[in-house]
Amino acid sequence: KGADWETADEYLRMVDHPVAVAGFESDFDAMERADTFVLVLPCGKSAHLELGWAAGAGKRTIILLENPVEPELMYRMVDQMVVSIPEMLRALR
Repeated sequence: KGADWETADEYLRMVDHPVAVAGFESDFDAMERADTFVLVLPCGKSAHLELGWAAGAGKRTIILLENPVEPELMYRMVDQMVVSIPEMLRALR
């Protein structure tokens, strides 16, 4: 595990800190206002969770795949997968 990992108990204490709560609320408010989500690979767990929320909320979703790509069946839930930035920009029009 990485040096920045915390125990589960410490994480639960940290995630309820007012700064963490305010950051989450700010991010989630922006997610609710957005109409389109683009996941750019590679990315982390939070971005994947946000894209899953967006797909479930009926928002437009696009994944910019890396090459080579690690296969993931659940990517089928998104509206579109693209392989280049120009293709992504065309999809956003």
